[in-house]
Amino acid sequence: MKAAITFIATLLALSAYSTEPDKVKQDSSIDTAIQVADTIGTRKTLNDIRFDGWERSDWLDNEYIRTLRRYLDDYNSGEVSNTNLDPYKEQIKGQFVVYDINSYLLGGALIRITFLDLPDRVFSSWIYSNVDEKKEKVESYEFRSISIEEEKTDMTKEDILQAIKEMDGLKLW
Repeated sequence: MKAAITFIATLLALSAYSTEPDKVKQDSSIDTAIQVADTIGTRKTLNDIRFDGWERSDWLDNEYIRTLRRYLDDYNSGEVSNTNLDPYKEQIKGQFVVYDINSYLLGGALIRITFLDLPDRVFSSWIYSNVDEKKEKVESYEFRSISIEEEKTDMTKEDILQAIKEMDGLKLW
């Protein structure tokens, strides 16, 4: 891919050089093509911007998790509907703990959670964030999906409460 873009940039530079009699304009076109070729592959990905400098504590307390919590509150109050959650409506009214959280290939965060009142089941959710690339800043967060996983855990409510006591930063949401 880099080779193809470099090739195209070189062709543009050469065509500008051979068709433009003005030497200043020729040099400018060549400089622009070289600058484009030099920046290929050095631009930050959106997830690089989203999670730049994050430490363990940032992964356990962030706006992605808060967005998920707000969505679940809206679901539980009847403001939004979700057929994936309907079979578990009574068990997911309470708090949850983050089972796992990572950057997601499609952008934002993939958050796996388990509810205190349903500790043996894991739910996967995708929270997206919009990024201002020029400012390199996250502007907003959007709930995208949630579903129950096939995976079951051996955890109990007591296990979750004990893990929260023992693990720094882990908490109920």
